[in-house]
Amino acid sequence: MSDPDVSIVVANWQGADVIARCLSSLQLSARASGRSCELICVDDASTDESVALIRERFPRVRLVKTPRNRGFAVTVMRGVSAARGRVVVLCNNDLSAKEPFIGNLTRWFFEDAGEAPLFAVSARTMDWYDGAPNQVCMGAVWRGGRVTPAYRTPERAAECLFVQAGAAAYDRALFLRLGGLARLFEPGYWEDYDLSYRAAKAGYRSLYDPEAVALHIGGGSMTKRYGREAVEAMKARNHLLFEWANLTDPGLLMNHGLRLPVSVAQEWTRGNPRRLTRGFFGALRRLPRVLRHRRRLGRPAVGDRELLKRFEDFTPSY
Repeated sequence: MSDPDVSIVVANWQGADVIARCLSSLQLSARASGRSCELICVDDASTDESVALIRERFPRVRLVKTPRNRGFAVTVMRGVSAARGRVVVLCNNDLSAKEPFIGNLTRWFFEDAGEAPLFAVSARTMDWYDGAPNQVCMGAVWRGGRVTPAYRTPERAAECLFVQAGAAAYDRALFLRLGGLARLFEPGYWEDYDLSYRAAKAGYRSLYDPEAVALHIGGGSMTKRYGREAVEAMKARNHLLFEWANLTDPGLLMNHGLRLPVSVAQEWTRGNPRRLTRGFFGALRRLPRVLRHRRRLGRPAVGDRELLKRFEDFTPSY
């Protein structure tokens, strides 16, 4: 049996209320793409009925189970390692794809003739309930000593910096060559931004395609599991880990180091030392892992300043 063109990998945890809608939509979209596709669902030790549901209703879906709950990065890496396609599409279990989704997302890998190798293509997602934008064209700007996510909403395909792994396609060989999603950020958040930033600094391109559309239901599994306050601290911690692991420009690193204590102190003077303070001390505890991560980076082909300059006209997210 020949390898498929595309492998679609869905990470699932406690998805009994959303997984059927997700897999059904992806099967229809894969068929409409005209590409040979395989669909893999990696279950991260769910305790609900989602595994039984997948086995009963989706016999053609290859089900991979983790023996214990390992988090998003490990779950995705299991799926990518098991995949056989040249292109791998990663989807969250609360995604509902429009019919052209797979075809539009993956066509670039078979048709694109850009100068730099194509690493990934990010989709456009909208809220299931009100249609509000959920995932658009993401870049970053330097603001207040931080790499701050920024966005645009182009009507046509455009270069992006950050690729969100809940609805994106990747060159599978490059994904694995770069080491995939790093466990530094477990259980979740910023690991996909870390990977796409590393790819950009290595000289690879990523695109945003607004015609690759999916609806995002938003089950909030991380919030349900850890609580809203812990999730906010986790996001703050992983944002810092991203910067400490990836910034190589001496001037930007110094600027970050000088401004960060001021930002932490400002939380205390306001009498509410929560998000950034907790994130900062959480990041400090992972400093040895950050240093190991940095040692694996190698010499960047593109510097931080040059990379961020490409997105200076984007609107900061916060």
